[in-house]
Amino acid sequence: CIFFVTAQENDPVGQFQTLAGKLGEANINWVDSDIMSYHVLINDFTRKAKTPIEDLMQGLTTLYGPATCHLLTLNERKKGGENEPPGPNPWRQFAKDKSQRGGDEDGRSADVTLLQMAMDDVSDDVSGSEGGGGGSSDPLGAKTEEEDEENPLLGEASGKPCGESLTIADQSAIRVCINDFVVRGLLPFNERRMRALNEALNTRRGLRGTLFSATKKLFSAGPKPGVAGKGPTNPGYLTDSPEILLRRLGDLSFLLQHYTMAYNSYHQVKRDFQNDQAYNHYAAALEMTSLSLYMGTGIRREPHPYYDECINVYLNLCKSPLYAMRATLVHCECLISRGYFLSAASWFIKMTNDEADLNSGLLLEQVLLLEQGAHCYVRMDPPSLRKYAFHLVLAGHRYSKAGQRKHALRCYNNAWDIFKGKGWTLAGNHIGFTIGRHSYNVRDIEGAYNAYQSLLTREENTVHVQCSQILFQKGIQDFVSVVQIYLQNEAPGTAVELPIPIVDDNGICVSLFGEKSAEVVKQTPNFDKEKGQRVVELEEAAHGIIAGTGQSVFFKPHQRVFGGHTLNKFQPTCALNETVTVLIPLRNPLQIPLTLANISLCCLHSPRDPNQTFKHLKTPSTGSSPDLSYRGSQKTATHDQVVTSELERLVLGPEEETSIVLSVTPLVEGSLTIASLVYHLVSTKAPSSSSGGEKGAGGEGVAKDPGAVTESVIRGRIKLSPQGPRLNITKDHRVGEVYGVENRLNLMVTSPLPRMELNTASLPTHLYCGEVKCAVIQATNTGATSLTNLCLATSHPCSLGEVRLSPFQPVVHPTGGEYCHVIDPTYHCPTATKVELPTGQLDPGQTAYIAVWLYGGEKAQTYDLLTMLCYTPLSNIPGVTHRTVSTVTRVSVSVSVTVESRVCDVTPSSENRLHLLGSVVVNNVGLFSGSLQDTHITQLGLVSDRWILQKLDCTIPLMVYPGASISIPFTAELSDHKPGAAYFSSVRFGILERPLTFSSTLA
Repeated sequence: CIFFVTAQENDPVGQFQTLAGKLGEANINWVDSDIMSYHVLINDFTRKAKTPIEDLMQGLTTLYGPATCHLLTLNERKKGGENEPPGPNPWRQFAKDKSQRGGDEDGRSADVTLLQMAMDDVSDDVSGSEGGGGGSSDPLGAKTEEEDEENPLLGEASGKPCGESLTIADQSAIRVCINDFVVRGLLPFNERRMRALNEALNTRRGLRGTLFSATKKLFSAGPKPGVAGKGPTNPGYLTDSPEILLRRLGDLSFLLQHYTMAYNSYHQVKRDFQNDQAYNHYAAALEMTSLSLYMGTGIRREPHPYYDECINVYLNLCKSPLYAMRATLVHCECLISRGYFLSAASWFIKMTNDEADLNSGLLLEQVLLLEQGAHCYVRMDPPSLRKYAFHLVLAGHRYSKAGQRKHALRCYNNAWDIFKGKGWTLAGNHIGFTIGRHSYNVRDIEGAYNAYQSLLTREENTVHVQCSQILFQKGIQDFVSVVQIYLQNEAPGTAVELPIPIVDDNGICVSLFGEKSAEVVKQTPNFDKEKGQRVVELEEAAHGIIAGTGQSVFFKPHQRVFGGHTLNKFQPTCALNETVTVLIPLRNPLQIPLTLANISLCCLHSPRDPNQTFKHLKTPSTGSSPDLSYRGSQKTATHDQVVTSELERLVLGPEEETSIVLSVTPLVEGSLTIASLVYHLVSTKAPSSSSGGEKGAGGEGVAKDPGAVTESVIRGRIKLSPQGPRLNITKDHRVGEVYGVENRLNLMVTSPLPRMELNTASLPTHLYCGEVKCAVIQATNTGATSLTNLCLATSHPCSLGEVRLSPFQPVVHPTGGEYCHVIDPTYHCPTATKVELPTGQLDPGQTAYIAVWLYGGEKAQTYDLLTMLCYTPLSNIPGVTHRTVSTVTRVSVSVSVTVESRVCDVTPSSENRLHLLGSVVVNNVGLFSGSLQDTHITQLGLVSDRWILQKLDCTIPLMVYPGASISIPFTAELSDHKPGAAYFSSVRFGILERPLTFSSTLA
């Protein structure tokens, strides 16, 4: 104990005696009565002493001895009125400036421990951070320069630095005083005490103490260390007992840094405490034993077992969690200093339990232990990043329970840096949702928006596993609330880019078939490449007929469907007022339903006139487009440059995949780009059971009526950016990822063009083998201009018949008994045939009726009959050479009859004209269900350039039963017509209501 008395007192020596008496009267049980007293007499030269200084010091040394007395002289230079400038602040060397407090990447400086860093971060007011912004200061924010200046060691708030009245000489005098106190007083006093304690122990313990201790150890039945017994006992040792003296000897040795001697003392006395079942003393001795081993260098023993046993005794026997916490903190600091991060993390986590959740004070202590354990995992070599992130999540959860939202947010953000991009979907969803909720509660709207965005963002080649439906339901509601506030603050009135639902960009299909093409677009994803190649071949043949060369040299197919299966190098070309249909595949990656409303396409238009500008603004109208309805009802939005359809409402089930069909109709020439999908994301909140309404993420009541259902809506958009095919031509293409040009959503709008609609409903869907049947197809010009050069192409044998501009019934068979007329000798069926229009052109609104003859073929089969019309505009349009329209009809061919022709003889007649005798054998092979049954032969025809059939004496139809055959003889005479022309002649056997026509070749 150091006593300070100034020399200006009336009786300085008496004052020292009075202070010593007060210390003796205090009767503090934890202070040794035999303590050292050091007496410092302060002599201030600016004030005159009443007694000479020499006499005072002589009296003090006589009374207390020279080793415990010291004269401290201050303000010696100011005696004659000389003012010496003040010296430097003596406390600056013990305070940290801003450079030392900066820390490293983890926010820790070299000499600041993990526990100190966490304690500095904890807010003093637990309840103040519950509201997330109730306080004016941010406990996580960096300190300002003004706060640094308020350090009591560097400068007081009043602006007067500490020690400004001390000169350099005064500071030197104080240092000399402290040095004398340690060297001349404290160290010799402790050495004398240690010798006295050692002698007393040797005298009092001796042989008796050894025998007594050995007997007590043999016959005692106390519990083992660390095992809970009946409860801790306190024998009540006297101050002069051997155990207390030995413990005191160890404490003095530890203070004087004699760690080996201290270890021996603690190690010896802990045995006596254990035998006496004095577990408080025993645990303390264990703690000091381990600490002596840590501090010493000459002892070859591991300190960890002592600390482990010490903590267990504190917890299980002493029931003192506070002492156990203290021992754990010191133990972990020692482990960290030696690089045993795994052991330190284990002890940090072992001291945490769930019982502290009911006590906010204990909860904060244990959450700090969790966080420090996590930091120990990350400082391992190699670091255990997953354990680090996992325990940070636990710490963030405990911080949230304690009301420390900012610290919880900090822990979750650090954990998210580890979990993101690792494929741990469940953990990432939980962390993202919690970060968004805490960010919103601390009024970090942008952080909450980014967190929810990452929670709902799609990732390529990532399959979302099953997640909690409640989690995502709450996440969607909070996300909608956050986005509403974010848009109000950042970009009011705009559509924000949302991550849900997921759009398959490469699955987008664009069709130029017009308003009635919804079904065509739906079938586009199942496109057959072989059929597509056949369509191109037919179109090329038809274009060659139009060009007059039979084969087009510069041929470019008229592509009407653009999707992932087509080459989209060139821009689709559409005309004014023609509807473009777009199929967009959607997928809901969540485990909850998604409700979308007012879904439409956002288009960017660049007119040919550079003075015109365009920004697509949708204006709902009362019109509807029922033909485009695919899922839900649609409306149409109009503008001066474009008309777009709108899907009113769409509900996507959990993990549901579907497609929607939307349309765009350009009204101005130029370039039209389908940029994005615009919609409203609807969040529905269930009725609340409380009358006050439930509070959402924004803390606002969502429904005053407990039975009401509230919907929150945000306007979002998804950018449509399909990717072209990956190139694999050059070496750079094969090594890297180079993709081709993709223009399926970049439309070129031209002036009005003709547009054909083909009606093939009259085409037969069932034929018999060898059957020839006539049908009339209708081709209507629904465009705005006239067309010409109409050409018909089919994928299977077909012959062109009569063409008219009004409905008519084609002649299937002659009405007379005999019939003969001149026909084209080229009777085979070409792939493409030019259609001769009566007026040479087809005006808008006109319909051409085209008769075609279909041939069933020689064998039973089922095939797709592709019918195509190719045509050109009447006026020349740059970039448009021709246009096409095609349909596909499913035709089934069944077995029927076989016809075989035979020539028997050729003889001259009485008129010197040659006659041909022959026969036709008809075999009915229809023996199965669905085939031709009873066959009636009503007419026999012959096509020849030399012969004409003669009349037969038969007036009733001939019948051929299934499985039977019949031979029909016939006679033909040589014709005298001009050579080079073919003639058709026939004879009839009877008339039926619905005759069938078959053909055979006469050899």
